[in-house]
Amino acid sequence: VLFDLGYTLVYFDPPQEIIVQEALRAIGAERTGAEILAAVEVVWGEYYRDAETARFDPSEEHDRRVENELSRGLLAALGVDAGDDAVLGAYRRALDEGFGRPDVLRPYPEAPAVLESLRSEGYRLGIVSNWSWNLRDRVRSAGLEGYFDLVWGSAYAGCNKPHPCIFEQALEQMELEPGRAIYVGDSYRHDVVGARRAGLAAAVLVDRRDGAAPRDCPVIPDLRGVLSLLG
Repeated sequence: VLFDLGYTLVYFDPPQEIIVQEALRAIGAERTGAEILAAVEVVWGEYYRDAETARFDPSEEHDRRVENELSRGLLAALGVDAGDDAVLGAYRRALDEGFGRPDVLRPYPEAPAVLESLRSEGYRLGIVSNWSWNLRDRVRSAGLEGYFDLVWGSAYAGCNKPHPCIFEQALEQMELEPGRAIYVGDSYRHDVVGARRAGLAAAVLVDRRDGAAPRDCPVIPDLRGVLSLLG
């Protein structure tokens, strides 16, 4: 069983927009949470637009360049002048401090018990996530490292979900055929579509907000639904 990380297994505490808000204040800018979320949707949407076919250098240096580009784009979308490298540097330092807190990622309440149950039933578990170079550190700080046979992220793979290559690489490392694996995630576009393109046996969508989720795949309200589906 393969899982996404963010908003599938864990959530941010404080929320991401609050961390960004604090980083903006460090450079003398003030924006509302709603403004930040709207800008994030635009900037990250543009970044992921070509993710279905794009490949890139799987290196820490490339990962850092992307983070700086996204930060500059977000500041521009929020109307903050990021032309000065000193301003961008101060913002990045504040952002890294906020997201670098050891307890910033918290497992959903049911996650540890579900993972423990799956392990006890003999399932091998992996994480496949669109995430930066610090993915393994983040999983460790969230207290989830011991549950997983593999932690694999886009920064290591050189591609983002929904590109099938990130799934294919994970399956190869786990020595699993696609038809013997399922994927659990919270994004239809990235998780369900990506898993299907890689030929996985099933893709399960976690919809914690009871939204207008597509119904052409299994939809569960939380991770306990995985146990029901496999039972």
